[in-house]
Amino acid sequence: MSKRKKLLLSSIMCSLILGVSACPVSAETIETFNLDEMVVESSRNHKTPLPGGFNNDSSRVGLLGETEVIKAPFTVQSITEDTVSKMAMPNQDLDTVLSNVPAIRTGTSPIKTDFSIRGVCTNAASYYVNNIPGFFIMATGPITHTVGSIDALIGPASTINGSTPSYQAGPLTGATPGAIYLNTKRAGENDFIKYTQAFAGHGDYGEYLDISQRFGKDRNIGVRIYGQYDDGGLAISGAGQRKKNLFANISYEGETTKTNVFGGYYDQKLMGTERRFLLTGDPTKGDPTKIPDAPDASKSFDDPSLMHQDTNGYMLTFNHQKKLGEHVNWFVNAGANQSVMRRYIYDGEIDILDDGSIASDTAVWSDFIHIRNQYLQTGLKGDFMTGMAKHNYAVSVDRSHRKMYKRGVDAINPATGKPSGTFKPGSSIYDGIILNPWVYQGDISSTLTKNLQHEETDVSLNFMDKVEVGKLTLLAAASHRHGDYVRGTTKNQQKNNVKDNNWATTFGLSYAPTDDLSIYAAKANSRNRGTAVVASGKKNYENDGEILPSVRNSNAEVGVKYKANDNLMMTLAYFDMKQPQTMDVKDAAGKLWLTNNGLNRYKGVDFSLNASFADKWNAFGGFEWLDARQEKTANGKYDGCHVMGSAEWSSVWGLEYKPDEDTSFTGRLSYVGVGKYVKGNKEELDIPSHVTLDLFASHKASINGVPVKFIAACYNVANDSHWIAQAGQNNKFMLNNPRSFMLSAEFEF
Repeated sequence: MSKRKKLLLSSIMCSLILGVSACPVSAETIETFNLDEMVVESSRNHKTPLPGGFNNDSSRVGLLGETEVIKAPFTVQSITEDTVSKMAMPNQDLDTVLSNVPAIRTGTSPIKTDFSIRGVCTNAASYYVNNIPGFFIMATGPITHTVGSIDALIGPASTINGSTPSYQAGPLTGATPGAIYLNTKRAGENDFIKYTQAFAGHGDYGEYLDISQRFGKDRNIGVRIYGQYDDGGLAISGAGQRKKNLFANISYEGETTKTNVFGGYYDQKLMGTERRFLLTGDPTKGDPTKIPDAPDASKSFDDPSLMHQDTNGYMLTFNHQKKLGEHVNWFVNAGANQSVMRRYIYDGEIDILDDGSIASDTAVWSDFIHIRNQYLQTGLKGDFMTGMAKHNYAVSVDRSHRKMYKRGVDAINPATGKPSGTFKPGSSIYDGIILNPWVYQGDISSTLTKNLQHEETDVSLNFMDKVEVGKLTLLAAASHRHGDYVRGTTKNQQKNNVKDNNWATTFGLSYAPTDDLSIYAAKANSRNRGTAVVASGKKNYENDGEILPSVRNSNAEVGVKYKANDNLMMTLAYFDMKQPQTMDVKDAAGKLWLTNNGLNRYKGVDFSLNASFADKWNAFGGFEWLDARQEKTANGKYDGCHVMGSAEWSSVWGLEYKPDEDTSFTGRLSYVGVGKYVKGNKEELDIPSHVTLDLFASHKASINGVPVKFIAACYNVANDSHWIAQAGQNNKFMLNNPRSFMLSAEFEF
C-alpha cells in the first residue's frame, strides 16, 4: 500500500467520525464521582462509559483516586471492561487494546512487553496492578484475562502515586511518561458461572472459567475466581504458546470499610516468537544505505522446537480503606509477587544487513531470571475547608523492595570459541534462516542458578492537595524519595551501588467555565538515582568510580477538554518533555569521561475523541504529532537528529455499528508514519509507514436457554508485512505479526 493511500485511508476514517459525530441524539445522564473517594475501588460503584462506550468518564489518577476525565489536569483514558474483553481476547496480549490510546504506540515480540508513550520507550514496568507497581519487566507482562478496566495516565503526573523506583523508569530519567493502571475483575451485582472456549485459526485452543458470587447479609462480600488453560499455535509459522493460571479476587464493602484482595499463580511457555531486528553496517562496506524491505511476517526467525521462554510465578495485592471520621480515611495498598523465567533465545536482536542477510555476530544464550517484589503504602486522605476553598488531601508513605537474580550464558561455537556463527552462510530474512548444528546443543537454561543482579529499596513520603475554588481547581503534589540500590556481589559490580535522596513535584491547574469544558495545564519535575561510572570493555573512564548526581526530568502539558450533548467528548493537548541522557565525552587531551549532560526532547500534540451518533453508530480515536529530537549528544554527533525510532505522525480510529443491543461490529484503523533510523553521520533513513486494519464482532444469543456470547476478531486483516520502529531503542525495529483470527464462545450458567 502506497504512502498516499495510507494517508488517504486514515483521513477518510477521521473525517467520517468527526463529520457525523455532531448529529443530535437523546441526552444521557452521566454519573459523576467524587475525587476524594475510592482508593479501594468499589465493585458495586461502576464507572459510566463516555459516548460510544469504549472508554469510561472517570479514571484512577494515583492518590487522587477516581477522577472525572474532564476534570483531570492531565491526559487520561479509561478503557472499559467491555472493550478489553472484545479487543484483547484472553489468549492475546494487552497491547491489542492499549493501541486504542493515541499517545501509545505498541508492537513488539510476544516475548517482550515494550511500547512507547509520547515517543519515550517504556515496557510493562509502567503497569500498576490494583495500584501496586513493580510486578512486571520488559520480558514478562500481565495476564490478560485477569484485567477488567484499564486506566491510562499520560503526561506530567509522576508523583501522584508515590515513589517511582529506578527499575520502573530507568536509572537516569526519573519518571516514566505515563502509568497504566490495571484493575482486576471483581464480583459485580449478579452471580454467574461462565465457561469460555476460544480458538485461533492456527491450532490454538483455550478454555476459561469465570465464577462470580456474592455472600453475606447484604451481599457485601464478593468472590470472583477465574482460570485459563490455553495451548496451541500462533499465526507465526511453527510458533506456539501454553498458558495455565488460576486467580481469585475477594472484596468486602461495609459501611465504613472497603477491602479487596487479589492473587493467583501462572505458568506459561512461548516457543518460536522472536521478531526483534537490529540493522547494522557491513564491516567491508560501512553503514547501511537503506532499510531492507520487510520479510513475510508469517515466517519464524528462530526454531520453535528449540527456542523458548518459560515463565511461572504468583501475584498478590491487598487494598484496604477505613473511614475514621466524616472527613478522613485511612488506606493501605500492599502487594508481592515472584516471577521465575528460563529461556533460550537470541542474545539481543537478530543483526541484519541492508540487503536482508544475517550478520555473523548474532548470538544465542541461555538466560535465567528470578524476581521478587514487595510493596507497602499507607496513609490518610480526606477533605477540609479553608474559607471558600475545599481541600482534598492525601498523605502517605510507601516502601518498595525488589531483588532480581539473573544469569545469562552465551552458547559458544566450538569451531571458534566465540558466541558467533549462529547461522549457516546464506541465511537471510527472505530465504529463511538455518541454524548451525552446535546451536542445538547450547540450551542450558534449566541448569542455571541464582546470581544477584541488583537489589533496590525505595522509601518515599508523599503529599498531595487538590484545592477547589469555584470553577478553578489547583493540584500540588510532592514526593521525597530515599533510594538504596545495590548492584551484584562482586567488587566491580558494587561500584554501581547508589544511595540517593530526591524531591519530585507535580503542579496542575484546571479551569472549568462550564460543566462541559475544561482548560488545564500541568508540570512535573522529577529525579531518580544518580549514575555510577564503571569502566567496561574498551571504555576506561577517567572518572571511574564516581557517582554522577541525579538529573531532573521535566514534563509539561497544556490542553482543553470538551464534552457536547453527551454524545461527543474531545481532548486536545500540547506536551513538552525533557529527558536527560548519559553520554561519553572526550576532553582536549583525548581522555574519556562519562557525563549525564545528554538530553532528548519530546514535543507534540495529542488529540482524542469519543463519539456516539445516530442510534447505532459509535466511534473513538485520535492522532499524535510528535517532534522527538536529540538535543545534546556526545561531541554533537547526533545533535538535532530525531530520536531513534520516532515517528512524526500516528493515529488510531475506531468505528462501531450496533444493529441491536445484542450485536456489535467494530473496525479499527491504525496508522504509524515514517520512522527514523539515524546513522553516525547524522544522515537519517526512513522506516516506511504502515496502516493496519483490525475487525471485531460480538453477538449475544441463547442456546437451549443458556446465554451465549460470541466474540470474533481478525487482527491485521490485509495480512500486511511491515517493520515497526522501536522508539528510543538505538535503531532497532520489529517485524509485525501476520493476520490472525480469533473466535470465542462464552456460556453463562
